[in-house]
Amino acid sequence: DDALRLDTQQRRSGGSSSNAGDNGSPFFIVSKYGTKQIMLKQHTFNRHITRDDVTYWRCSQFAVLRCRARLKTKQDTLTILNSEHNHEVITKARKYGSLKRQRAEAEAAATAARSKKLDYVETKTEPNTDTTT
Repeated sequence: DDALRLDTQQRRSGGSSSNAGDNGSPFFIVSKYGTKQIMLKQHTFNRHITRDDVTYWRCSQFAVLRCRARLKTKQDTLTILNSEHNHEVITKARKYGSLKRQRAEAEAAATAARSKKLDYVETKTEPNTDTTT
């Protein structure tokens, strides 16, 4: 069970390069929009759903990058439901239009990999035309 103690003292998110959260102990921060977030190992999590006294949190990059990392809190106990992020730690805001370019590059790489795989399958399954036997 990945239960951790949650530091309930709020801190203001300032975009600074401080090492807060590096040691793995989670704590609350306030985003630039005024919403409460959890910082864990330099990744931020936004509140997703609250049921009774349990709150579910998902990676702040869920909407943009479909990151599947998830947390659950109950009082001051935090449980990691999924710790795998599909991205590096985000330290500063992306430039306008960079996601579109990143997605286009990823799609081009995937298309190239698919065509390379098809070329391999086609060359592997070509009929034997050798008549020297």
